[in-house]
Amino acid sequence: MSDLDATTPRVFLARHEWTKTGRYTGTTDLELTPTGVSQVTGTGAQLVGPGKLIDSARVARIWVSPRKRAQQTFHLLFGGGSGESGADCGSDMADKVTLTEDIVEWDYGDYEGLVVGDIRSRRKEKGLDKEREWNIWRDGCEGGEYGCPSSAGISLGQPN
Repeated sequence: MSDLDATTPRVFLARHEWTKTGRYTGTTDLELTPTGVSQVTGTGAQLVGPGKLIDSARVARIWVSPRKRAQQTFHLLFGGGSGESGADCGSDMADKVTLTEDIVEWDYGDYEGLVVGDIRSRRKEKGLDKEREWNIWRDGCEGGEYGCPSSAGISLGQPN
């Protein structure tokens, strides 16, 4: 049996682009860049549609962050390419979509908008990281989240 015919439930994660400037961008509500739009459009053309890996007729639920770039990614994949914000995708998908803060981007706190070099400099000025250089995955973000961000905000099917 091919993957297209599989009846096993699957989860797909569509991640919008990383910032081109190298700045940590989590809570800042930015739109996709033209490069990001091109990347998502190209990916969607290959993977999303009738008879493709992700067929909207077979999708049960979609969760989308309320951030502009996440909504644009969704619309470019499923909503006909407009990339406009909002849950109304203009198709039979609307009843499957939930906008939720539960899957928003990581909160970089005091490091929002900074590049790694600036963060490390600030931390050294504060007397932090004397034994080893700052690492976001190990040390987290002052005023933001700590630890592994992928585990903190995920609830698989468990109501709040």
